Order: sequence, then C-alpha cells, then structure tokens
Amino acid sequence: MTAEGQSDMEVRMKQRCVIEFLHAEKIAPSDIHRRLLNVYGDQTVDVSTVRRWVARFNSGDSDVKDKPRSGRPCTAVTPRNEERLDQLIRANRRITTRELYQIVLLCSLYLL
Repeated sequence: MTAEGQSDMEVRMKQRCVIEFLHAEKIAPSDIHRRLLNVYGDQTVDVSTVRRWVARFNSGDSDVKDKPRSGRPCTAVTPRNEERLDQLIRANRRITTRELYQIVLLCSLYLL
C-alpha cells in the first residue's frame, strides 16, 4: 500500500484513466508522462508504458483494464482454498502462517 492508502494497482489504474483522458485531449505521450510525474511522483508509470497505452487507445481500444492472459492465475484465493484454510485454523487456533504455508505447499506438491 502507498502512503495514501492506495494499492499500486489502484494508482496504476488511475494513471491509465488519466492517460486515456489526456490522449483524447490530443496531448503527446511525453507531455502526459510529465503531467503524471507532477501528480504521482515516483509512483508514475514509465514513459514507455504511457506510449504503449496511447498506442492501444489509438487502435480504438478504450478499455483501461488489462487483457486476460494465459498462464498461472494472479491469485490462489478460491472458495475451496478458503474453506480448507478455515478448517485448518479451526482445528488448531494456534497454527502459524508459516505452518499453514507449509501444509498448503505440501498439498500442492502432492497434487502434482
């Protein structure tokens, strides 16, 4: 989390919206980046990222969300995993996060 209480993902999403807006105003990518720097400081996306998003908006794609990608999911939070962790915690209220991690790791290796 950032100092303002926003996650990095929230900050990046806001910057994408700003990029989309300023691109619609016909502002050059380098100027967009400069303006983002004034507001977001060291959390500003790189100028190459601004150019990539501007190119995407130029192609007619106005969606500021990432496209789905193949591969490993971003999170392991599933109802099944939550239920299993809940069962482990209820069975031993003094279990540590390290012990939970080791159990989950062993279970995932066993399933491979």
